[in-house]
Amino acid sequence: KSRAETIPQLVDLAMFYCFERPLDYTEKAAKILDTDARGRLGEVHPVLAAVIDWNQDAIEAAVKEYATVNDLKLGLIAQPLRAALTGTNVSPGIFEVAAVLGRDESLGRISDAATQD
Repeated sequence: KSRAETIPQLVDLAMFYCFERPLDYTEKAAKILDTDARGRLGEVHPVLAAVIDWNQDAIEAAVKEYATVNDLKLGLIAQPLRAALTGTNVSPGIFEVAAVLGRDESLGRISDAATQD
């Protein structure tokens, strides 16, 4: 689903790809990253670090398996991942975002969010 209707909107929605770590979180993203969410990010980090082929399908499969094993609804990990990876609560598909950011940047952003105060 396209969220941008104009070029300036597209730029605003894609700027997170260019941000340097650590990210500044929007108010909504910071609210998502509560203590429980940061704990889940800390738990999913090694699961994602074990993904061999860093692509959208493999990332999605690993996160879904984590959610299933931990009896969580996917949103309880996907929303914190979105906030951790983008600094906001709105983005393209989160597994696509992680694939485009790449392994090192994605894992770094997740680690930053999991350990923030």
